[in-house]
Amino acid sequence: MHHLKKMLATTVLGLLLAALFPALALAAEIPFPNVPSPAQNPKLSYGGYFKHHQPVKILFAVGQPGPQLKESLINSALVIRYLKAHGYRYKIHFVLYSRAVFVADQLNQKYSTWAPLMEALHKQGVTFSVCHNAMALLHVKSADVYPYMKVIPAGILSVVEYEMKGYHPIFNPNTETE
Repeated sequence: MHHLKKMLATTVLGLLLAALFPALALAAEIPFPNVPSPAQNPKLSYGGYFKHHQPVKILFAVGQPGPQLKESLINSALVIRYLKAHGYRYKIHFVLYSRAVFVADQLNQKYSTWAPLMEALHKQGVTFSVCHNAMALLHVKSADVYPYMKVIPAGILSVVEYEMKGYHPIFNPNTETE
């Protein structure tokens, strides 16, 4: 009987700790391929702002498949780790337009290095839409787009749509050439 009580107490304590601090352990374990895990300074915070303003809604508008895409994907992974570690809900969406539609093409080997990270982000709830206009102009077929991505009529209008839904747009500059 004593053993049963001890086991029950340990289980309850474990469940209580998991309920109070689940995000802290889980956030560090999120597998984002090729994304560094910088040490977080516990003295830095946003003063509880995001605790009262959830979900955090972020829109990454990406028009180039090079450095702009890389920075946006890595930033989204780091943001997810931070928000999850603090127990904050989020909604993150990517709009791929212009030449960035090439990364949506499963058959395009030049940009396939980003596929594992995009899929890992998708598994964490990140959504992706791909501009049909750019796809048509650049000869990317809808049938070749990753199944977790949604083809939409126009990327720019999708940016406007998400802004109207309360998402905050991030336009990382394309600072380097390919």
